[in-house]
This record gives sequence, structure tokens and C-alpha cells, in this order.
Amino acid sequence: MSKGPSYTSGYRIELLKGDNWMPWKHRMLAVLRDTSLEKYIEKTAAPLIPADPRKPTKEETEAIDKWNGGDAKARTRIELAIGDGEMIHISGALTDSRAICGINCRQ
Repeated sequence: MSKGPSYTSGYRIELLKGDNWMPWKHRMLAVLRDTSLEKYIEKTAAPLIPADPRKPTKEETEAIDKWNGGDAKARTRIELAIGDGEMIHISGALTDSRAICGINCRQ
């Protein structure tokens, strides 16, 4: 992967490296905010938990599926903006946008 700017669906931001965390974080937040994906990295972000986990209602299932889709989109945006040298730091966190962001992007 290139070490230069990353194109994330029309947004051009420098890939995250060891020395550009703060500028990258602000740009990444701007991208997520503009694409209505910011809610997936909030500290309190969590998918719906069905009242009866063994038998979720149709509405609960739809809400969970919608959450999972949005979280996957946020995760993808973040992953595509991280340089190769920093990928090792997120390798165990590839199932949750908050974990990938490290860190809680919203600190």
C-alpha cells in the first residue's frame, strides 16, 4: 500500500503513521461526520440488544443489521486510512469501529 495520501471515497487524507496521529484523527473524524458514520465510534456506541436474545423481533433484527452495516462502513473507512506500519496495532480489533479507532476517536 502507498505511504502517501489515502483516498477514502473522495476524501484525500494522509495515511495514519507513527507521527501524525492528531491531524489524522481530526481528518478522520471529519470524514466520519460528513458520511454520518461518527456515531459508530462514540464511547457509548453499541448495537441494539434484543429484549429476548434468543428470539429477536423483526424490528430488532432490522436495527441490528442496520447497525452492523454502518459499523462495517465506518470500520472500512478507518482501515483504508491507516498506513501499513500501523496496521499491526489494529489487527486484533477488526470487528468494532471503536476499537479500530484505538482509542476512542472521541477522546
